[in-house]
Amino acid sequence: MRHTIRVAALAASGVLSLSSAGVATAAAEPAHVQMSITATCNATWYGADGEIPPGSHTASGEIFDRYAMTAAHRSLPFNTLVDVSYQGRTITVRINDRGAFADPVCLDLTYGAFGQLANRDLGVITVGYTVR
Repeated sequence: MRHTIRVAALAASGVLSLSSAGVATAAAEPAHVQMSITATCNATWYGADGEIPPGSHTASGEIFDRYAMTAAHRSLPFNTLVDVSYQGRTITVRINDRGAFADPVCLDLTYGAFGQLANRDLGVITVGYTVR
């Protein structure tokens, strides 16, 4: 009889342990939270005519397109979308390259993307940006 009670007690404690472990695991899983980062920095442009040979690849492996709405960043993951604003204009670019390594520059926009925001003759502009 004592043996039967012990086995039943062990089985019950095992079930409780497993069920509480499952609850703890489910509660410990991180919730998916949409975070955005908003900041200000300097942006430049690259891809002047003849600067990058035709067929050259970006750091992500794509063929560079100077007219694409893309940008280079030091560390944001490839394919991250970034809203970039300057003097009332806002564009959305996709990160597909590495660059903008000289502080305080944080974004290196393509020729086409920069031209949507400002006159390229400015060379460097202070932008607001939001990482989606």
